[in-house]
Amino acid sequence: MEKYSAKYILPLILWMAVIFVSSSVPQDVFPKVNSWIWAKLVHVVYFGVLALLVQRTLLGQEKYHLLLRYVQLISILFAVFYGASDEIHQLFTPGRHAQVTDVLIDGFGASLFILGSVVYRALVPKFARTDSK
Repeated sequence: MEKYSAKYILPLILWMAVIFVSSSVPQDVFPKVNSWIWAKLVHVVYFGVLALLVQRTLLGQEKYHLLLRYVQLISILFAVFYGASDEIHQLFTPGRHAQVTDVLIDGFGASLFILGSVVYRALVPKFARTDSK
């Protein structure tokens, strides 16, 4: 694996695997969550982090300049489509089911986290940030 792949793509793939494995757990084995808010907050965080990792991966490449122009939109759409595929995957997991509202919440989480990163980059001077390519 070349340096770019390991640094940018591997965390993204690992996070996608975490989401996939989490949705593979049958309902009777999954920890019981009594609060609807708490269950949906997990979706917001999972797919918000996914969108940030997609954004990081896209910003780390220099070959495809068009991707850089639409990086926030692509990151959000990627998270939404992965969320939709995750809901379809849950149809095949015992005791689990797909919900369109979960995909919408995934999109909200992705949008919220990407908006947060845009605000952060606008407010914090570049020299003060410790993130680097």
